[in-house]
Amino acid sequence: MSKRKNNSVGANIGKEISKMNIVTGFGFTIIANILVSIIIGMFLDNMFGTGKIFLIIFVFLGLASGIYNGIKYILKEVEKYEKEEQREQKSKNDEK
Repeated sequence: MSKRKNNSVGANIGKEISKMNIVTGFGFTIIANILVSIIIGMFLDNMFGTGKIFLIIFVFLGLASGIYNGIKYILKEVEKYEKEEQREQKSKNDEK
């Protein structure tokens, strides 16, 4: 019985760590979108010789896109964890 309890504690720690990965994924999503937009903005500014107009525009577009995609990612992950918890609750109820 104690082995089962220890396994559930280890499994809970693993679940908590994987939940922390959501925050990391959110951050990487925003940063990647901003970096891509900076590269595109700099390229267009060099191509058309327009100072930093495209850079500024694309940084804001990249920020908006990053936040949008990051929130979409978080919602998808939260839904996944909620489904897992519902399955666990259902299996616990079935065992009783």
